[in-house]
Amino acid sequence: MRAGIGMVLMLLAASLQADIYRSEARFGNTSFSDRPSSGAEPVQLNAAPYRYQFSVRHVIDGDTLVLKNGEKVRLIGINTPEVESRYTRAEAGGDAAREWLRQKLRSAQVWLEYDVEQRDKYDRQLAHVFLEDGEHLNLSLLEQGLAMLTLIPPNLRYSQQLIAAQKLAERAGRGIWQKPGYQPKPLSQLIPGESYSGWQRWQVTPRRIAESRKYINLIVSEHFEIKIAKSLQDSFPPLTQYLGQPLEVRGWLRRQGQQHFMIVQHPSAIQQR
Repeated sequence: MRAGIGMVLMLLAASLQADIYRSEARFGNTSFSDRPSSGAEPVQLNAAPYRYQFSVRHVIDGDTLVLKNGEKVRLIGINTPEVESRYTRAEAGGDAAREWLRQKLRSAQVWLEYDVEQRDKYDRQLAHVFLEDGEHLNLSLLEQGLAMLTLIPPNLRYSQQLIAAQKLAERAGRGIWQKPGYQPKPLSQLIPGESYSGWQRWQVTPRRIAESRKYINLIVSEHFEIKIAKSLQDSFPPLTQYLGQPLEVRGWLRRQGQQHFMIVQHPSAIQQR
């Protein structure tokens, strides 16, 4: 019985890094949950995040691999350029990121560490990937300039380390940061109604704030706005601080008619110029 309870505690602590609650049911049965309930008491858990060992079958691209059990794994916190496939066109730097990851995984052994959300909408596992010597591959891809930082709450473990790794690569001009397609574009180059593919950098100056049902919108011009979900607003500084400031916004540019917008999920995607 004690072994079973210990395993439950270990799995809960490892997977979520959240508050865990202990409750006593009838006849002395004990249960644990990440949700508080009447009479439940918080449990102090000091265990380090747990890592699970797997064998790798192959690498799809710089941020996605397939385990020998058939599960796809998407590296948390980063995005690498696309490689040529049935569904995507090749982007500059995509082949280099894939080849780098293939070389790193020649031993075919990895250790996966999960965050709060363990799967994405495509049912891929979301994980930080480590080698036996402790190398954090998500972070190394950023350091080498092979990936772009893409932080999506609530999976923010190691966020500060990942942010620092990208800054290091940018300053050194490594990898994608020296390629023409990854340089920031002035707003004067925006063509209303045109579609833009791939990860983008745009230089903007927000003028005012507007609200919709789900978003707080930083209005840059009649053709460009930055959208921040109301549910994520508390993780940003007061949005009025962005008004009138020359910024660089990073991510994927979407279009609705003549209007372009970028949905930003973490403050790291908005840089001061």
